[in-house]
Amino acid sequence: MSLQPARPRWPLVTLRVTAALVALLALAQPFLAGGLLQGFYTLLDAHEMAAMILGTAVVLAVAAALLVWRLGGSPGTFAVRYTVLLVLCVAQISLGFSRVLILHIPLGVGIFVMAEKFAADVFRHRPGTEPTTAPGAETAASTEPAGVQA
Repeated sequence: MSLQPARPRWPLVTLRVTAALVALLALAQPFLAGGLLQGFYTLLDAHEMAAMILGTAVVLAVAAALLVWRLGGSPGTFAVRYTVLLVLCVAQISLGFSRVLILHIPLGVGIFVMAEKFAADVFRHRPGTEPTTAPGAETAASTEPAGVQA
């Protein structure tokens, strides 16, 4: 019988909500940009506003991921991933305001892919389980004979 208290579930629920919000906002951005390219110039303001809301949602996702790591006992990979996404979003917003579209558009595609993958990973995560490594990936320590150091 374990004497450890049960981990709270609310941090993971919070992360799932923020991850879904980030994914939906990242999905909206290409449509707003596409409308702008189609000639609906008022969508530039909507694209800018959605970018600010997306950045805020990523900040909330970082906070939620930190809670999942510290309170929920899950690995810190979600916190690292969403922190990287936050840095990329800040760069993306800066590139957009500077009108450096040659970098803004490909980075936007990368942010979209990352946001969708991270959301899928968050929803797939089960508390108490460690992330699995790729099949066949072994550490150097597991391949060395006992007593031999690399």
